[in-house]
Amino acid sequence: MLTKRNSWLRAGALTVLGLGLAYGAQSFTEKEEVKVERKADFVEWKYEGTSNNLSQALDADNYSPAGSTSCGGTPQTICRISAPEDLSNPGHPDMSAAVGSSTVGADIQNSVSNPTPTINNTVKSLRSF
Repeated sequence: MLTKRNSWLRAGALTVLGLGLAYGAQSFTEKEEVKVERKADFVEWKYEGTSNNLSQALDADNYSPAGSTSCGGTPQTICRISAPEDLSNPGHPDMSAAVGSSTVGADIQNSVSNPTPTINNTVKSLRSF
């Protein structure tokens, strides 16, 4: 009787040990997929539109990299904005990019909609015509 109990105990212990080794070996072979989220780099853009017209202000083609553009005068329109580059339209800002709880386009619209344009999270400086 003692021999039967010992053989069941050994078999059970070997089974548990085998399952543990199999599980441990499997954990070394499975690799988790690494997801890399790339945050968009915000860069300065200068507005080259000729008026305070909302459709011009929201047209990404009216913006180019700011460089050392100076702004000044009576705040009548946008001078510089901060936005990520549009990957589908290189060399221009992404108007649908998120800025806090808003978007670049919505911030521009909020700025230009006032009788006198204002600065905000996207619109960084103003200029005269």
